[in-house]
Amino acid sequence: MNTDKLYHSSLIKTLENRELEIANFEGYSVKILFDFLKTSHKRFLNESIPKIEQNFLMLVKYFDSNNDLKTLFNLFLKFEVDLKQHIKIEEKTIFPYSEVLYKASISQSMQAVLLIHFSQYSIADFSNSHGDNECYLTEIIFLLLQKEELKHHPVYNILLKQICQLDNELKIHGWLEDNVLVDKVKDIEVAISNFVKND
Repeated sequence: MNTDKLYHSSLIKTLENRELEIANFEGYSVKILFDFLKTSHKRFLNESIPKIEQNFLMLVKYFDSNNDLKTLFNLFLKFEVDLKQHIKIEEKTIFPYSEVLYKASISQSMQAVLLIHFSQYSIADFSNSHGDNECYLTEIIFLLLQKEELKHHPVYNILLKQICQLDNELKIHGWLEDNVLVDKVKDIEVAISNFVKND
């Protein structure tokens, strides 16, 4: 029986109902975490971003003479390009690395252990290069809130709510990567390194 969906639901409830404290996520495996994070990537790219883009375009069309709004839309497009690049890098580096490391830890395969031990990549590489994209959204939210002339348009309120929600989800997503996934993968790296030294 595949219980991944149950664990994903449990993880979502933990995120909704508890403070972001590392102790609240100790019961989740590396596999559950990277599966959840990959699913979040798909949702960001296939649902959240297109909906925001659509509402932004509707608002730009309605307020055609508002150049500030067009500038904000262009800033959102820049954020979108950066986020897609960010996701592509994570899915080519940290997620496959985490998956192989997790499998090595549960199978205790010498081949997998050696692969990790002599790997060119480590969790420190991810930690050192992991930047945030949320600053764009925070700036867009701040600037949208200054636009009094837009506030009475219903699409404005929907757009603002969608951007705020995405901003919050990305911050939580980044926190999970930086504070939970990184720590768990680091623990496995240390265990494998110790295993190789003591063997």
